[in-house]
Amino acid sequence: MSDLSSDISKPVVKNDSKISEVILIISKNRVGATVVLDNNIVVGVITDGDLRRMLSKKLDLFTITAKDIMNSKPKKIAVSELAINALKIMEENNISQLIVMDNKKYLGIIHMHTLLNEGLI
Repeated sequence: MSDLSSDISKPVVKNDSKISEVILIISKNRVGATVVLDNNIVVGVITDGDLRRMLSKKLDLFTITAKDIMNSKPKKIAVSELAINALKIMEENNISQLIVMDNKKYLGIIHMHTLLNEGLI
């Protein structure tokens, strides 16, 4: 596998999306995360771990939006990068997903399990 383009999923929510929509998108796309967009610009990421931490705080689920719980400094990788480089970034940062970009355009998310299934380890 030379690049990341064939193994990405594209979950996305808006920064003002309600938490119920965030949960549905994360569950539907099976990569354990969703990107948060504002005017088609990546402004954050929400992982299933972020959701669990939010639930443990016993916040009002009816008022929480994506921007309230997102990580505003997500890790990204260029679509032209080798898959082994994606795995290295994930291991170094103890994360399971990376946002795949083509310059400033969001293309999707790649999950560590996908890379492992490709036989990188």
